[in-house]
Amino acid sequence: MFDTILRHGTVVDPLTGTRPADLGIRGGRVAAILAPGTPATAGEVIDVRGRHLFPGLIEPHTHIGFLNPFAADVVSETASAAIGGVTTVFSFHRHYQSAAPKPYDDFPDLVAAISAGAHVDMAIHLGMLTESQTRDIERYLDWGVSSFKFYMAYRGEDGKTVGMINEIDDGIMVDAFAVLGRHPHAVACVHCENTDIIARRVRTAKAAGGADLAAWNAARPAFAEAEHVRRAGYFAAVAGCNLYYVHIGAAASLEEAIREKARGGRVTIETCPHYLTLTEDSSLGPLAKVNPPVRARADLERIWEGLLAGDIETVGTDHCAMPRARKAGDIWQAAPGFPGMATLLAVMLDEGHHRRGMALDHIARVLSYNAARRFNLLPRKGTLQPGADADIAVVDLALARRVEARALHSSADFSLQEGQTLRGWPVMTLLRGKVVARDGRLVGRAGEGRYLGR
Repeated sequence: MFDTILRHGTVVDPLTGTRPADLGIRGGRVAAILAPGTPATAGEVIDVRGRHLFPGLIEPHTHIGFLNPFAADVVSETASAAIGGVTTVFSFHRHYQSAAPKPYDDFPDLVAAISAGAHVDMAIHLGMLTESQTRDIERYLDWGVSSFKFYMAYRGEDGKTVGMINEIDDGIMVDAFAVLGRHPHAVACVHCENTDIIARRVRTAKAAGGADLAAWNAARPAFAEAEHVRRAGYFAAVAGCNLYYVHIGAAASLEEAIREKARGGRVTIETCPHYLTLTEDSSLGPLAKVNPPVRARADLERIWEGLLAGDIETVGTDHCAMPRARKAGDIWQAAPGFPGMATLLAVMLDEGHHRRGMALDHIARVLSYNAARRFNLLPRKGTLQPGADADIAVVDLALARRVEARALHSSADFSLQEGQTLRGWPVMTLLRGKVVARDGRLVGRAGEGRYLGR
């Protein structure tokens, strides 16, 4: 007897591959993967004939509460996540607008906001912006936070471009890495960009008169990112800590990150959908402004190569609920950032599976299992194995749908894919066995998501 059976679907499991099966759910967890048509009873039977069942996506990289109040973003952006088949959202939380060192004493308020308003589950990475915050790392570990963001970018004047005060220098960062190295489950997430180089290149690019994405790429060049990828990898190796490279989108940066892996570093590499779909030649202009920038066509192809080869292990969107109004003006005036959660799976199915032949179980690994493994959510998240939470994205691989921002439930009023037709969409999302989204409509309630301590 099951609470729910999903009948006649095709299970896409990152560990065991893709096969026709019925999936039984009991008590909010996967209870059994059955041969199609196996006799069984259930309180509810859902016919998913012709559909593929993916483990619910784990979004490792968002900025909830960056522009809006945290509690408001929790409600709207986890609704957007549910529409897109995302059942676990990680947010990089940071106190970036205070000149005084500030501990994360508001953490209980974050957990309360998640419990009250989230449509899907959430976990927190904490941003390390002051030396005093790094001294509290072991206290944060006791709270169930095991991943910490370090910004090698946004030091000094560069921080003012995003309203951030970042006191972390290399010396403080290395000491913090050493603390993390004493805890095998802890992870340092690093934004790699050399702001000394960027400060000079920004002046050069402005003087050249460009005001498009190519100018932004020139202002924050790939080699300035790659140099810090190498530096962060060396520091992590000395400290013996796990290292997670966020948003790698340049060939030079990827090569350095792969070298760190080859040297024995405990390294995970993340990329983002915009580095897989956009280049500096895109007509989107300031809408696609982001740090680090979208790069050249050769970079895009190299990132795909690294993803398909397994060198890049996760894909996160760097989602920020950014209104179109913040993108006004030319490339120098527009704010960096954009939304992306709701279209993550559709982009990967359209661009990855249909156009490039990426295997479905490989997509399940980079969108779910690998993040669960890196950020200490196994075995409850990231797979469809018995015992795991019944977080499921039910997908119609053949469904072609035109992207409309208003249908994505984010407070952001634009999408980088606006007007595009993507093939392959989630048509139902289940969180611990309960349907929370169906056919592009939100059917779950705010507060059904939980905070995930790790």
